[in-house]
This record gives sequence, structure tokens and C-alpha cells, in this order.
Amino acid sequence: MSRQAVSFHITEDTFICINCGRTAVPPRSGTRNRNHCPYCLTSRHVDLRPGDRRSGCRGSMEAIGVYVQANGEWSLIHRCTDCGIVKLNRIGPDDSERALLALAARPLTRLPFPLEALTCDTNEADHGDK
Repeated sequence: MSRQAVSFHITEDTFICINCGRTAVPPRSGTRNRNHCPYCLTSRHVDLRPGDRRSGCRGSMEAIGVYVQANGEWSLIHRCTDCGIVKLNRIGPDDSERALLALAARPLTRLPFPLEALTCDTNEADHGDK
């Protein structure tokens, strides 16, 4: 059984974001491959494996969260709006800090319980002291 050679595409191309319509230029440092918009953090589902450009989906990849690696480096969590696949992408050196912080803080603005549930009542405080 033979294996097909897979070429990897490293791009320094400028592109128009499929979400916000802004022009994304190659980063000046930090990475040779831009895979998401530095303004709104949206990507496009083009890879099956990083850099192979073999996905037929081509759907929009929405940034749904951040992941902080053990070394402290941040990655974006992207989910394809067409097929639902979830992928991690390293942040870029020129990604919008405002967009990154808004994404990281999003869970705190959408609590699954009322904020009042966090206040301690007298009984809970007494049980914690024992």
C-alpha cells in the first residue's frame, strides 16, 4: 500500500476576512503562517492537518474560546460553523488584545447560574468554619 505525499502550504498571503471583511496581512514576526484574522479572530476551515489545505469544507471557523498551554502560550479554540470540527490555533503576535481578552472573559459574562448564588448565607459560612 502506498502513501500519498501530502504537501504543506505555508502562506504569507494577504487575505480578506470572511467574517469582518478586513484585510489580514502576514505578521511581521512570530509565525510564517497566518491562519486567522488578527482583528476578529475568525478562521476558515481549510486544513485536515495543519498546513495541508486538504479540507473540502471551507466553512467559517468561529473563535469560541482560549486555551492556555502549560508554557503560558495562548491558543484559540475554533469551531467550524459548517461541520462543527474543533481545532486549536496559536495566537499571532499582532492579534487584537481586545478581541483576545473579550474572548477569554466571555464565560464570565454568560454564567449558567444567577450571580446571587455566589453570596454566602449564614448557614454556608457556619459549615465552612467547622
